[in-house]
Amino acid sequence: MKFGLAVSGRGNLKVLEKMALKADEVGYDSFLVTDHFLLPDSNDHIDVWSFLPYLAGKTSRIRLGTCVTPLPFRRPAALAKMVASCDVLSGGRIILGAGFGWYRPEFDAFSEWLETRDRVSYSREALELILRLWQEKEPFDYHGRFIEAEGVVVEPKPVQKPHPPILWGGHQPASLRTAARYADGWMPIGPRWFGDGYPKPEEYAAMRTTILDEMVRLGRSPSGFVFTNLINMAETETLRRDIDGYVQSGINYFTLGDKARDEESVRNIERVAREVGGSL
Repeated sequence: MKFGLAVSGRGNLKVLEKMALKADEVGYDSFLVTDHFLLPDSNDHIDVWSFLPYLAGKTSRIRLGTCVTPLPFRRPAALAKMVASCDVLSGGRIILGAGFGWYRPEFDAFSEWLETRDRVSYSREALELILRLWQEKEPFDYHGRFIEAEGVVVEPKPVQKPHPPILWGGHQPASLRTAARYADGWMPIGPRWFGDGYPKPEEYAAMRTTILDEMVRLGRSPSGFVFTNLINMAETETLRRDIDGYVQSGINYFTLGDKARDEESVRNIERVAREVGGSL
């Protein structure tokens, strides 16, 4: 089982950089950063799509991405271009973690808020457009209910073929259906990341079955599909217990969560790689 790292973009930037370098060194498969401009308790959040190319120039192996980018927040054709450029600059190491978005004040300040049903529809149109832009060679027009684009094309294409992987966040029914139809993996939050409203192992197992059933209905192969969640930092025995519970529920990729507040985070991720990662 591979293991990755998810961190808060509100963290200390020097610590975040050190964590990315250490994670690259000690064997983490991915380094994912939350994508926000402002949140209830802090507006001090790095713009992740500016930060990832910087990290790409500092690292050599580790995959880099988001957890997660709210698709209705940015114009999707521009986002497709940004991700493709990052993939080229990183030599094919970018992951797009994506979701519907949830914090209205952030949208009111920097974008445009849509109610839940419309954010879901917008996101699905965005995914359709982004996937086409990453793969189609010729300019094309896109006409959706929410999104319009004429003569749009993205060049250079992403290095990864057929496209950079998409990990879908959230655990509501619409999120499960969207993951099954468009994504390459599912990544809800888990223990200690944000409150107690995350899928417990038995709930995770049921949601995983929902995704797999929907993929079968759509004619998609589940081969290679990533099932993970964010299991936040804890002592080794607690992490082992959490991982064991979710392994029984069907995860095939362990993502460690950390808020990246100080140098202790750098030491902790090395400890987890040594004491947990080697046994997965």
